Amino acid sequence: MSAVPGIELLAVQGMPELRPGDDLAAEITRCAPWLADGDILVVTSKAVSKVEGRLISTSGNPDEREAARQQAITDETVRVIARRGPLRIAETRHGLVMAAAGVDASNVADGQIALLPLDPDGSARRLRDALAERAGVRVAVIISDSMGRPWRHGITDVAIGVAGLSAVRDERGERDRHGNLLEVTEVAVADELAAAADLVKGKLSDIPVAVVRGLAYSDDGRGSSTLIRGADGDLFRMGTAEALALGRAQAAAPADGDSDGDSPRPDVSGLHADVLATLASMPLDPADGTGQSAIREGFYGLLAARPDATRLACVPGHVTASTLLLDSEGRRVLLTLHPRVGAWVQLGGHIEDTDSSLLAAAAREAAEESGMTGLVLDPLPVNLDVHALTCALGLPTRHYDVQFVGRAPAGAEPVISSESDDLRWFEVDDLPAGVSPELPILIGRAVQRVAGNR
Repeated sequence: MSAVPGIELLAVQGMPELRPGDDLAAEITRCAPWLADGDILVVTSKAVSKVEGRLISTSGNPDEREAARQQAITDETVRVIARRGPLRIAETRHGLVMAAAGVDASNVADGQIALLPLDPDGSARRLRDALAERAGVRVAVIISDSMGRPWRHGITDVAIGVAGLSAVRDERGERDRHGNLLEVTEVAVADELAAAADLVKGKLSDIPVAVVRGLAYSDDGRGSSTLIRGADGDLFRMGTAEALALGRAQAAAPADGDSDGDSPRPDVSGLHADVLATLASMPLDPADGTGQSAIREGFYGLLAARPDATRLACVPGHVTASTLLLDSEGRRVLLTLHPRVGAWVQLGGHIEDTDSSLLAAAAREAAEESGMTGLVLDPLPVNLDVHALTCALGLPTRHYDVQFVGRAPAGAEPVISSESDDLRWFEVDDLPAGVSPELPILIGRAVQRVAGNR
């Protein structure tokens, strides 16, 4: 990237009200036939969420809509950073820290609520490729969303998805005109472009797309990942040292029913250390666009605050272990109809104090829920997920689920247990209705891992 005498900001006018399944690239091409090589296309995340179906339908009743919005915020939250009344500042599974976890009820039809795209970098890449195919132009694409800033009033647009553009310009090691060595300067170019483009878009203009023209840029292929600050460099990760101290005090408090505190709690420090080691062993690349590295940071935050994070009694959230179990040929997946969740899910559950490791907990749960022996699990997790629910704890909490992939021996048939309403094999490409959108992603990663290990 290099400085230029000036740039142009061009609004893409005439865009229709977008709906799930619409061809966003086709609409942009129709409304901006003047799009040229080297342009930078900035698209509001709401437009992407609409065409990708990231919408929740609610009734027109204001109270019911607000209840649905609050539940959506909970479901999209990996970690609550701050709370004041109904307002929550939360970290999403993408690693973004936003008010209401990016859940928004503006610029959508009555009775709808918009969620952030599942994979903003992937959305940007797909749109960029589609524009190259349809219009024959090579452009960079930024997916933008509005954010507030700590200690500042007002919102500004930032980049949450990037393709074809280096999101950050690293000037460390360069010298300014006075010869001073720059030691900390990293410029969030994608955020600056998103904010600039919003001058011709905005929430009240019905213009969700803009073009920045005239800026020379390069592409490091890392998408928006370079904009996310990791736990090691985040001075405000837990808010204050007191928050960590409070979590540790709660973890050391007597267990429920042990008011006198005479009964010692089991020592789970070995399990805690094993979870940290297992997470660290995952071969994750922050630039792969899956968001798994950001989710792992949420696990690290819980484990830093709570020495009892492996125990069911840890009310803010606790680590669980699950297994995506494939048959011997890798063509079928064993799913359980979970009585509490009411949906088909992979096998898994809580860690027990007697488990020797996280992997052992996953293997035990898989054997208990499948009724089969001889299961073989890959020791490296294949996926991480955080979801809100009311589990056997009996209180609203979160499961920080570490997900493994396993194989059943040839000819093995499952035996339903009391923990399942039903238990069946399904073809990996023919799943039952009503599964969560995360399950096909987990299955895809599991099948890829198994294929790569052959």
